[in-house]
Amino acid sequence: MMPPYCAICNASHRDQDYESFTLVYFRPVAPPLGHEGHPENALWFCKDHIRYTEGKTEMSAIVAMVHIRAAIRRNAPNPWPLASMP
Repeated sequence: MMPPYCAICNASHRDQDYESFTLVYFRPVAPPLGHEGHPENALWFCKDHIRYTEGKTEMSAIVAMVHIRAAIRRNAPNPWPLASMP
């Protein structure tokens, strides 16, 4: 299993304690190969980004990440608001 490493911001277990990370399992797209290691459908998320995974565990990890990144971009402050235009 891989050590905690946020799939969004790349925070690692060196930056935060292990309890700050949650391993989220998404819908698998391939049958398990029967070997040990990190599952292809599991991703780590830090405490700041875990909320974006809610309701997305029925998606594959790839599709879920597209939706999660879009949600984060929508919530980001606009660097060029229309009010600042001359």
